Amino acid sequence: MDIRVSSLWRYPVKSMAGASMPSLAVNDWGPNLDRRWMVIDSQKRFITQRQLPSMCRLSASLTDAGIRIQSLDDQGLFVEVPQPSLGSQYDVVVWSDNCAAVDAGDEVAIWLSDILGKSLRLCFMADNTHRQVDTQFAELGTRVSFADGFPFLLCSEASLGVLSSVLGRGLEVQRFRPNIVVTGSEPFAEDGWRRIRINNIEFELVKPCARCAIPTVNLDTAAREADVFKMLRAERSNNGEVYFGQNLIHDGSGELAVGQRVEILE
Repeated sequence: MDIRVSSLWRYPVKSMAGASMPSLAVNDWGPNLDRRWMVIDSQKRFITQRQLPSMCRLSASLTDAGIRIQSLDDQGLFVEVPQPSLGSQYDVVVWSDNCAAVDAGDEVAIWLSDILGKSLRLCFMADNTHRQVDTQFAELGTRVSFADGFPFLLCSEASLGVLSSVLGRGLEVQRFRPNIVVTGSEPFAEDGWRRIRINNIEFELVKPCARCAIPTVNLDTAAREADVFKMLRAERSNNGEVYFGQNLIHDGSGELAVGQRVEILE
């Protein structure tokens, strides 16, 4: 079976629209500069499409100086944000983790608050910050950015095709926010993989990804579609949770590229 990487995705700001990449540099963080920025509320807790579905209508892309956040509904509405090296530092909350962050400044805070209708700020995880992956699944010293819990998420085109067929309309893979999408495998074969290799970088598949309401968000309108989660619950439930995709921990660094072969090691 010839399994290949069909697309790669990077999300500079947690829960905003990502960018499809022809290649993706991998370092000790995982995908380089993936989810190193995050939106927080006045209590310094992370904010995502779970609370504000309209975040899907903001696109974040890297620039030489930092990032550019742009409205997908108004191409003339954007803000340039330099990567902060100095500034206000504080602890932020991501699920059960408290970790250090650097504030990105008032300009983008006002911009985001106006667009999203809630008092918000943007923060950045500096290079010297270490957020530990849950040691139930990873060795001590394995780091992760502001991602929910793991450096990589993998999804399969074949598996998504089955879900789309059951639903009766196409589901965009972006709803599930993977970094790596593969083609050429049997549907849901990834549920049985334990270790894979892509371009000499090995990945351990440590945990199926438990899904929340984010995949129900229509990426064009930001409206929630209840039938999507109803379908996922019917098709992908296990022990009271809904699962789709696999969380990965990598061993090594290098570059992933679309078209590279996926070797199943275990």
